[in-house]
Amino acid sequence: MTTLRWGALLLVSSLAACASSGARRAAPAAGAQPVGAAEAEGGAPAPAAAHTFVYVGMAGGAVATFHLDLATGALARRGSIDVGRAPSSLARSAEREVVLVVDEATGQAAALAVNAKTGALTPSARLGAGGAQPAGAVVDGTGKYLLTAHPGGGSVSVLAITPGGGLGEIGTFPAGAGATAVALHPANQVAFVANARASTVSQYTFNTGTGILTPKAGPPLALPTGSGPARFACHPSGRWVYILDEVSRAISVHVFDEDVKALSPISSQIVSTLPEGARGKSRPVDLTLGRGGRFLYATNRGADDVATFAVRPDGTLEARGHEPSGGHGAGALAVDPSGSFLFVANQASKTLAVFRVDASTGAPSLAHTVTLASSPLSVLAASF
Repeated sequence: MTTLRWGALLLVSSLAACASSGARRAAPAAGAQPVGAAEAEGGAPAPAAAHTFVYVGMAGGAVATFHLDLATGALARRGSIDVGRAPSSLARSAEREVVLVVDEATGQAAALAVNAKTGALTPSARLGAGGAQPAGAVVDGTGKYLLTAHPGGGSVSVLAITPGGGLGEIGTFPAGAGATAVALHPANQVAFVANARASTVSQYTFNTGTGILTPKAGPPLALPTGSGPARFACHPSGRWVYILDEVSRAISVHVFDEDVKALSPISSQIVSTLPEGARGKSRPVDLTLGRGGRFLYATNRGADDVATFAVRPDGTLEARGHEPSGGHGAGALAVDPSGSFLFVANQASKTLAVFRVDASTGAPSLAHTVTLASSPLSVLAASF
């Protein structure tokens, strides 16, 4: 996450996220097909979960808990807990049964134990996140480590999540100027850090035994001069990584080279996040993949919409349209584990919009909005 201000928020999930101005839904292009369920991991219907909860980090420090009705999309309020001042990143460790909160205002990370029946959160541990203004937090595939980027220090930090839900220091590692987001390849052996001010992506080998990050040989991946990489979405197949660029207002598609365990230096596609003919100030804020990696979504603040893309068999994106975000100041977004609902945090209007996702087309349609006590900075959906 970037420094807290009206112009920036997370998102995270991993750890990873809008009244409309001329927004519309485009018709699918003839002949183009998204990656099918057999092509992508997780394409089969999700098993029924006992409970699904949605957590929202809000300006002022509270994390609100909602129970999600998977039949209707209704959200039932289940209370909130104060964790700091600006909980801009939320992530879950299923292994440790905790929700991790990173507060960019205080520089602290908090582990919150989860009651699987009620969704209630209880403080478990708190520790410095490894630097000032931690951003873009993510939990690794083992659930044992929390990684955060630090734009001010140009670094990335790793914390250990202990079996009892505690937190311990592993280390802080150099990245690049404006390190604003971190992600892990699905195989859990390679980490990526987006360096917004350097227009680069740092790549590391990730040791799941020690939590140590080792920089890949050679210079960081150089993006076009003036780029502002801000978010990642890794396809569950591990074949492609999508990079959201706030400056060019576009998403670039990079192939993951299995031989060298690194991203391709040249993107295979660059596609705008904005509606055709969009004018005025607007920029993308967050992106996420739907269940199975068949569709990708991005929020545009200014246009205040959600852009939908189908993922083709070669990993490139086909624009499917734009849907009003259900509020103002579109930002963080998340998809529930079943893939049935998409949540959008509208920072300016202090609302959380709930969209039902069409399983065939990926198109989101607004189901309802929830008014919040303060501006939403992050959102996480998890099943127990």
